[in-house]
Amino acid sequence: MAAPSTASATAITGVDLIGAIVPDIKAAVAFYRDTLGLVPTSPTDGNGAEFTMNDGITFGLWQPDEAMPGHYSVMFRVADARKAVDELRARGAEFMDVMESPVCYMGLGNDPDGNRVIVHERKTPDDEPVPQHPRSATSVNGADLYGFFVSDVQRSLAYYRDVLGLTPTEIDEQARGVEFTLADGSTFGFWRLPEGGKTSGGFTMFAVADAKAKVEELRAKGVQIADPMETPVCFMAFTDDPFGNTAIVHQRK
Repeated sequence: MAAPSTASATAITGVDLIGAIVPDIKAAVAFYRDTLGLVPTSPTDGNGAEFTMNDGITFGLWQPDEAMPGHYSVMFRVADARKAVDELRARGAEFMDVMESPVCYMGLGNDPDGNRVIVHERKTPDDEPVPQHPRSATSVNGADLYGFFVSDVQRSLAYYRDVLGLTPTEIDEQARGVEFTLADGSTFGFWRLPEGGKTSGGFTMFAVADAKAKVEELRAKGVQIADPMETPVCFMAFTDDPFGNTAIVHQRK
């Protein structure tokens, strides 16, 4: 079989994982598993945990052995991580040398606001079966959108479009945010920081069938979460996990 072309080897075709570095893995697992209702697909008694949802997107948590600032990250899928890092560096991006794990190759970098961006090459085939979890009005069935809050939308657009090579599929008319729907059907986006918001950080829109019912369920568990707000295309309610990462309950219309 011929080697993939440079374009196909370095193109971002989807997202393999979204997640957060946390200072207390047990507290993080308790929130996402026991409170939000995600079903673990990896052991939760070590330094990390992963939750692969019904749409195939994996949300992950990791507590490093050495103390480090918490941050949110997205693993963008490529066919060849080393070639992708070389190409990104040629465009002016700062990426670490590719590291190898038992299951993948990763190149770590940051966007202009310091949000962690990871170029990720799987060692295993992309067509592994996706676990299917029971569905209900309040079950989390996937991630409708994931991304970062940014301080300068135009600067971030230049980075994700011109450096990473993502093609915008929606640009807000008031220049508040941009979305990119990738080849695997997942959507990555960034949104201008709300007034008084954090200097940077990530968010995940967790998909549910009934946002109002999910909010009531979470409040019964002691979670502080805003009332669902309505947009022309969805209902969404904002809350934070124990470490300030934004989790959004999201119901599509």
